[in-house]
Amino acid sequence: MPRELLKRVAFTQLLIFGGLYLASVAAFVLMADGITERFTAMARGPYLATAVLAQARLIPAYGVLALLATVLSVPVLARMGERSRLGLLVQVVVADVVLALLALGPVLRNGPGLVDTVARKLPAIDLYALYRWHVLDVLTVLFAGLVLFAIASVGRRVGALVVVALLLAGATSLHRTPPPKATALSQPNVLIIAADSWRFDRVGVHGAKHADLTPNIDAFSKQAIDLTNLHVATASTLESWVTFFSGQLPSTHGIRSMYPSRDEVRAVDQLSATVPRLLSAAGYDTFVSSDWVGNCFDLVDLGFQTRHVGSVQNFEALLLEATVKAHPLVPLAFGGLPGVLGDALVPGRSALASQARPGALVDQLFDDVDASVKAKRPFLGMVFLSPTHLPYNSRHPFNVKYGMPGYSGPHRYQVEVTAHELITTGFSPTLPREAIEHVQDLYDDAVSDFDDTVGRVLSELDTRGLTQNTLVIITTDHGEDLYDPGSTLGHGTNFFGGDQSTHIPFFLRFPGQTQASAVSALTRTVDLAPTLLSALGLPVPPSMEGVNLLPVLRGEGTEPDLISFAETCYLFFPKAQAMTGLSEAERAEVVELSGAADTLEVDPDFRHNLVLRPAYRDRVIAAKDRMIRTTRWKLIEIPGKTRPIRRLYDMLADPQQTTDLAGRGLPEEAELAALLARPDCRARHP
Repeated sequence: MPRELLKRVAFTQLLIFGGLYLASVAAFVLMADGITERFTAMARGPYLATAVLAQARLIPAYGVLALLATVLSVPVLARMGERSRLGLLVQVVVADVVLALLALGPVLRNGPGLVDTVARKLPAIDLYALYRWHVLDVLTVLFAGLVLFAIASVGRRVGALVVVALLLAGATSLHRTPPPKATALSQPNVLIIAADSWRFDRVGVHGAKHADLTPNIDAFSKQAIDLTNLHVATASTLESWVTFFSGQLPSTHGIRSMYPSRDEVRAVDQLSATVPRLLSAAGYDTFVSSDWVGNCFDLVDLGFQTRHVGSVQNFEALLLEATVKAHPLVPLAFGGLPGVLGDALVPGRSALASQARPGALVDQLFDDVDASVKAKRPFLGMVFLSPTHLPYNSRHPFNVKYGMPGYSGPHRYQVEVTAHELITTGFSPTLPREAIEHVQDLYDDAVSDFDDTVGRVLSELDTRGLTQNTLVIITTDHGEDLYDPGSTLGHGTNFFGGDQSTHIPFFLRFPGQTQASAVSALTRTVDLAPTLLSALGLPVPPSMEGVNLLPVLRGEGTEPDLISFAETCYLFFPKAQAMTGLSEAERAEVVELSGAADTLEVDPDFRHNLVLRPAYRDRVIAAKDRMIRTTRWKLIEIPGKTRPIRRLYDMLADPQQTTDLAGRGLPEEAELAALLARPDCRARHP
C-alpha cells in the first residue's frame, strides 16, 4: 500500500468528515433555535461550555469513521493511478458514498433498530423493502468482500493479525457464559416486568381488539392472579413508581410532579421503608434495568442496589440528546455496537428513545440475576421497557404489524411531535380519523413488541430453573390516552373518556402457582408494597398507607371496600390545551396555568436538573384535577376560579363517561366531594 497515497487519502478523509461534523454542529444550532427561547439562551449563556463539550464528545466518532473510510478506500484508489488533488478529492467522495451504501448491509442487519430509526426520519420511503428484497444481505456480502480485499492489500502478516483480531472481537461480542442453575433458597425471588404507559384494555385476556396482541402475557395469566380493577394515584412515571415502592400516596411522599426539587428528592432518598430497601435489609440483591423511561430511578433513590437505567434528563442531558440528534451519522454508524464501545462513540444514547434496545436490557437484567444465583442470594429484579410510551417506536416487524397497508399519512412509524409543539400546544385534537386509527395501531404494535420481550424474560427465567422459586409481576406505571373522548395523547392530563390513564393491568404469579384467579374489587397501587412484603413474610411498616391485599389474593378474606384517589400530573403545555372535555364557559372558568416554558428552571446545585420554579410549585399542585372513585362512582373535580367544576359518572353503567350526573342532587356527589376534601383520603369507603 503506497504510504504517500495513504497520507493523502487520510488527510482528505479528515477534511470530508470534519466538514460533516461542522455541518452537524450548524444543525444543532438551528435545532436549538427551534425549541424555546429560554433553551437557546441557556445553551448560549451559562451552559455554553456544556454545549461545546457535548459537541466535542462526538469528535472521536468522526475520527473513527475517517479512519475506517481511509483503510477501506485506499486499496481501491491505489489501483486507479495518479491523479490531481481535485481528482483525488472527487474519487474519495465517490468511494465514501459507495462505502456508505455497502456498509448499510452489516450495520442495519446487526442493528435492526437502526432501520427503524432511519425509517422514522424518512417515512415516505419504504425502507423495510431492504429486508423483503434481501438488499441488506447482498450489501453485507459485498462489504465483507471489500474488507477482505483491504486486509489482503496490507500484507499477509498484518492481514492475518487483522483477521485474528476481528474473529476474537466477534467471538467476544457473541459469547455469553452459560447461565448458572439455581439452587433452592428459603426466600423466593421477585421479578417485575413492566412497560411504560400500558393500557388495561390492551391485553388479549382483557378483550383487546387484536386477538394475537399479547400471547405470552395471556399464557402467563393462566397461571397468575389478575387484579382487574387496579388504579394508580398519578398517571406519571416518577410519582407512580414512588407510590408503588413506598406504599404512600403522593400527598405523603411529596413527589407531586416529574420535576421535583432537591429537598423533595432528598426526602424520598431518605425513606427507609421502601420495598427495595426492606428487601436489601432482608438479604436480597436488588437491581433495575431500564432505558430512557427508567431515568426516574436515577433521579430518586428508592433503594435499588444496582441501577442500569437511563440518565436523568437534566439540562446537560438534554443538550447532549439534542447534540446526538443533530449528528445522525453517529448513531446510524455506531448505535448498534454493544457495550462500552457503543456508549463511548454515541454518548448519551441511553437517553434516546430511538436507541432503545429491549434485548440489551434483558441481557443486563439476567447478568444481575446470574450474579445473585452464583452468590446463592435471593433477588428483587426489575426490567422496565419503553416501546409503549410515546412516541410508540417499537421494533420491526412489530411496528408494521397492525397498521393499515399503504398508510402514508402523519405519524407513519411513530408519533412525531417536536419539543416546541409539546411545550406550546400539546398534541393536536383534530387529527383525521384515519390518522387516529393509525396511531392506535402504532400503540398496539408497541404492546406486541413488549409482549415479545415478556416471552423472552420468562423463557430466560425458566432456563435457569428459577420459575418455581420466583414471584413474577407483569404490570405498568400508568395507562395512556389514545384519543379517547375528551382526550388526545399522553397520560395523566385529565380524567375524561374513562379510566384509560389510571386503570392498569397487573398480573402476579406466586412461586409454584398453576391456576388463574381474578380479583375484581377496586384496588390501588398504594396497596402493592404492603401486599408484596406480606407475601414474602416480611413485616409491613406503619408508614405504608395501603392495604395488605394478600388475604384477598389467596381467597382467604372478603374483598375490601376501597376508594381510589388520583390527581393529574405535570403539564408541559398550558392547561387549557388539556381541557377538551369542557364547554367554552367552563374552559373560561378553569384556573389557567402556563406550561414548561414558564414553570420550569434549571437548578445548578441539583445536578442541573429541571425543577419547578418555587413560585409555581404551589400553583401547579393547586391547579391539579383530582378524582375519587369507588367501584361504581367516579367524581372528577377541576379547580375553577370561583368554584370547582365537577363531573360525576356511574362507571358500572357508563364506563366511557358519556353521561355527566353532576349537579342532579345525587347523594353520591356530596359524599364523594366530602371525601375528596379530606386530607386523610386514604383507604376505605365509609
